[in-house]
Amino acid sequence: MTDNMPSDIYAIADIHGRADLLEAMLRHIAVASRERRSKPIVIFLGDLIDRGPRSPHVLDLVASTLSLYPGSRLVLGNHDFYLRALLREELSYEDAVNWMDWGGVATVSAYSDRPVPDFKGIAADIRDAFPHHSHLLENALTYKEIGRFCFVHAGIRPGVPLRAQTDYDLRWIRSGFLDHMDAFDHIVVHGHTITSSLRPEVYANRIAVDTAAYRTGRLSAAVIRQDTLSNFICTHLIANGEIAVEEWLP
Repeated sequence: MTDNMPSDIYAIADIHGRADLLEAMLRHIAVASRERRSKPIVIFLGDLIDRGPRSPHVLDLVASTLSLYPGSRLVLGNHDFYLRALLREELSYEDAVNWMDWGGVATVSAYSDRPVPDFKGIAADIRDAFPHHSHLLENALTYKEIGRFCFVHAGIRPGVPLRAQTDYDLRWIRSGFLDHMDAFDHIVVHGHTITSSLRPEVYANRIAVDTAAYRTGRLSAAVIRQDTLSNFICTHLIANGEIAVEEWLP
């Protein structure tokens, strides 16, 4: 690949521990990029962890992808925030309870054999065995602008300049964003809220990509080419247990 090759942007949402679906997605991106002679940029929209069974391997795959494809970035999701807080030893009791209720047990049990209340010991185990995971989370963004698009985990607060958005809104917002009908300064590409169709959904001002991979076995990505939404990619389990890849136009 040379510097004058065009870049294809792949925005992957809410993997939630489904390393199997992510591996298939990344293989497809690699093949498509060779065939198109393009440079892939992969933007992970956050929520790498929880609920699904293989969160540590997902972080390994994301870290290797960021190294392989220059310009690729991770946007921190609300679930990832809890893991970062754990590793910083800043996880509050309230956050710990919420995290475990929202799928965190699957993550900490995949990392460590220690009982769930021993968060200090679990954090030490993760730092010892996976030091690069702390680095990955510490270097995550709250949002990424590329051309006409803004890539974010949850969404943005209408009427607030992008640089003035709160980290909380960028990771958590639903009401006020999902029901906002007017244009934003960018087309917002986001996850966090599962689409009602369980397929990516396109609106006038946003593109929603969370298709509940942990529950449906369907992981989705939006593909941006030449500053325009080109198509969607989905990796999903089929009846024989294999993973199929599907592409379709918006």
